[in-house]
Amino acid sequence: MKQTLGWTCLLGLVGLSVPMALAGQTTWDTPSFLHPGSGAGTTVAVTDYDPGDRLGLLALWRGSSAPVGIGVRGGIADAPGDRLIGLFGIDISGPLGPLEGAGRPRAMWWTGAGVRIGDRVSAAFPLGLAFGWTIGDRDVALKPYVGGHVVLSATSGLGGDTDLDGVVDLGLDLRLAPAWTVRFGAGLGGRRALGVGLTLPR
Repeated sequence: MKQTLGWTCLLGLVGLSVPMALAGQTTWDTPSFLHPGSGAGTTVAVTDYDPGDRLGLLALWRGSSAPVGIGVRGGIADAPGDRLIGLFGIDISGPLGPLEGAGRPRAMWWTGAGVRIGDRVSAAFPLGLAFGWTIGDRDVALKPYVGGHVVLSATSGLGGDTDLDGVVDLGLDLRLAPAWTVRFGAGLGGRRALGVGLTLPR
C-alpha cells in the first residue's frame, strides 16, 4: 500500500511540474539534498539556479541523519542587475519505512518553510516525498535518490501573487569515509537547479 501511494504521489508531482517548466526561479528548497540517509553535519554547496543563469552558495546543517530530525539552510545567489538574493529555510522529515521487496528503497516525507529575500520577499512551503538507496559498505557508499515536492509560495509587495509549483528531485551522495561525503543534487520542473557540495567533518 505504501509503495503504491508513494509512486502515485511522485507521478502526480511529475505531472504538475511539466507545464511549469519555464518558471525557473531562485529558491531555498531546490536542490533539496534530502533523502533517507542524508547524513548529519554541515554541507557547503555551489548551486546553479535556472541552470546557466544564477550561481549561488548554500550551507546546510542537520543535527541527525534523515529521515528524522530538522535541517536548516541558508545561502546567497546572483540576481539580475548585479544584486544578491538571500535564502533561508528549515525542513522537518519523517520515515515512511522501507518499501516491500528486496532491493527496494527506503521512503520518507518532508516539509518545511523558508524565504527568498531580494527586492521582494517570497515565502515558500514545500511538501515532498523522497526514495533512497544505499549501495556499498560503511566507509564507501553510493546513495542515489529520487523524489518530488510541491511548493506553495507567496510573494509580498505590489503585484505579489501566490503560486503552486511542482519539482522532481534527483541526487546522489558519495560517501568516501565516515566524515566525508560528496553530494550532487538537481531539481527539475517549476524550480530548476543544480548543486554540488561537500559534507564537512563534524
